[in-house]
Amino acid sequence: MTRVGRALARAAVRLHPRAWRARYEDEVADLVDESDSSLADAADLARSAWREHLNGGAPMRFEAAYRHPSAFALAAGLLLLPTLAVVALSLLGHELGLGAVAAITDPWVAWIDTVRPLDLALVVAPLAAFLVALVPLLELRIERTSGDSVVAVRVHAVTANLVVAMLAVLVGAALVGHIVTESVLRVGA
Repeated sequence: MTRVGRALARAAVRLHPRAWRARYEDEVADLVDESDSSLADAADLARSAWREHLNGGAPMRFEAAYRHPSAFALAAGLLLLPTLAVVALSLLGHELGLGAVAAITDPWVAWIDTVRPLDLALVVAPLAAFLVALVPLLELRIERTSGDSVVAVRVHAVTANLVVAMLAVLVGAALVGHIVTESVLRVGA
């Protein structure tokens, strides 16, 4: 098995429900480490994990995030901070008419516009922060009722994560509004 295939197979083993892993993980991990298999084996292990969850396994969730939601809220906030600063200073300088703030921030914003990766990172940051804040709150469970499979989603309400997620939505909306307004003003429509 290639190094990539072996890493994917190990990851697929970890996708299985906890009860399955408690019983089989060591044995399957040894097989993965000792075998000369292909990427198809990793795909088979991923399908096996899916089937185990369909058969009433434990809920699927991002375990590290689920156990430490505050750390993810902090990471999301730090991810959002540069975009929040640019949007807040732009609003203060232009929408509220504080010329001193605009005079300081306009050269920085003009420079950011010329560095495309930085500009793109600031635009994508609210969405990324939103996702990072919400990942620890989601729990998926596949349940069988009357022979049908039903996907149930539970959202745990952790205040810090919800606040950061809502702030990310607000900053993203303000940023999109600013980008659209600037585009319209530049085109002259």
